[in-house]
Amino acid sequence: MLWRSLAPAAASGAALFVLLMLLLKRGSKAGVLASLVVVAFFYYGRFHGRGSGWGLTDKELFPVWTALFVLGAFAVLRTKSDLVNLNRVLSAVAAAVLLVPVSKIVIYRIDHPPVRISDPRLWPTGLREPRRASDVRRPDIYFIIPDDYARPDILKRYFHYDDSGFVRQLEQRGFVVADQARSPYSKSEFNMASTLNLDYLSRLPKILGKSSQDVLLVRKMIEDSRASRLLEKLGYRYFHLDSDNITFAADNPHISTLAAPDNLTYLWLRESVLRLVGGRYGFDEGATNERFRRSVRSAFAQLGALAGERGPKFVLFHTLMPHDPYIFGARGQSVTFPDRSDTGHSTRRGMRYYVRQLRFVNRKLLEATDAILAHSRTPPIIVIQSDEGFEALPEDWGETAVRDMRVKGLSAFHLPGAPKARLPQKLNTVNSFRFLFNRYFGTHYALLKSASYPELDLPYQFRAMHVR
Repeated sequence: MLWRSLAPAAASGAALFVLLMLLLKRGSKAGVLASLVVVAFFYYGRFHGRGSGWGLTDKELFPVWTALFVLGAFAVLRTKSDLVNLNRVLSAVAAAVLLVPVSKIVIYRIDHPPVRISDPRLWPTGLREPRRASDVRRPDIYFIIPDDYARPDILKRYFHYDDSGFVRQLEQRGFVVADQARSPYSKSEFNMASTLNLDYLSRLPKILGKSSQDVLLVRKMIEDSRASRLLEKLGYRYFHLDSDNITFAADNPHISTLAAPDNLTYLWLRESVLRLVGGRYGFDEGATNERFRRSVRSAFAQLGALAGERGPKFVLFHTLMPHDPYIFGARGQSVTFPDRSDTGHSTRRGMRYYVRQLRFVNRKLLEATDAILAHSRTPPIIVIQSDEGFEALPEDWGETAVRDMRVKGLSAFHLPGAPKARLPQKLNTVNSFRFLFNRYFGTHYALLKSASYPELDLPYQFRAMHVR
């Protein structure tokens, strides 16, 4: 939440102002100096971004930034002016900086009132509630989502990596692997929302607008889905775990707000002077990577421990792995990816790091599966299904290869009572829960026609594409 990040900063700024006013005995100077400290602390990342574009590093940039701050502070302390006018200007600038984004948020919310997940406008097809059979033991359901885990044939074709060893180990544990599975979209949240709600998101452009870039509703659809609601009506308990924030509309309550790379607090403090500091509260690369490693390990530990919880239960688990940042080696050792750019993950070197992290994820998935199978009283349903395939970039691979990789992810099913069950041919993940409900809960949901959509300039621009 935005206020959780801003409130501590505002309180710290106010406390600093009071302290400086007590020391300097002049409110105007205290206000200007407090503003200078806040800018120096929180805006170093902006300065670094400019300087790094000229090939400069923190070793050159931070001394310059410090010198600018010292000169500014010295000028404030030495001046005989009361600085009242400067304070007014700074207050006006601060108000404008705050007012512009807040007004945009307010206007957007007025024009786009909240949409409830139960709103029938959202879904092209309705779903009848499954009937509960009191004499049948309901299996626990684990839906495990590794992020950007490419399909085995994609790994072999583009990565020159043979993942058949992992596939065999899944099959030895009773899994059926869909060799031609594909996802409906080329964006992580959209795929998970589509899968968990048993339908395409084709009505969202009309509801939100084709030019909208707001994905909050999509995240709400993941956190509170039609699948979880249907299962709760069948007596299931719902557990939701994630190693980061992607599947939560707000903050993930199970992890530190400083751990997830997509968390607002993390992104904000990463732009501050703390980007130069390591340790528990630092935000240099070593500190941020280590916090995220702990988050990933903790999430997998929680997943394995849930097998001992009373059932029946529906467990939704997502981990950002093997997606970048690349922080694990094949044996789980700590690694640091040398390319800090936003495009390095798609290069040949980035793909080598991806494969090593994928091998680590394989081990964690098998460990979690073994724990679930060992401690489940009733044989469970376990689905290991990537949200999508690998996120390559067209400048490295070309548009055709990028689209081919993007929608082809791993999809494996452990189906109790049907060890050699046939999955739907050329499974589209939008149909995963339709298939499960039909098989285990007596529903007759029609499997939707398979379609996939590329990632375009805006998230709600949907244009079907041909998939080989």
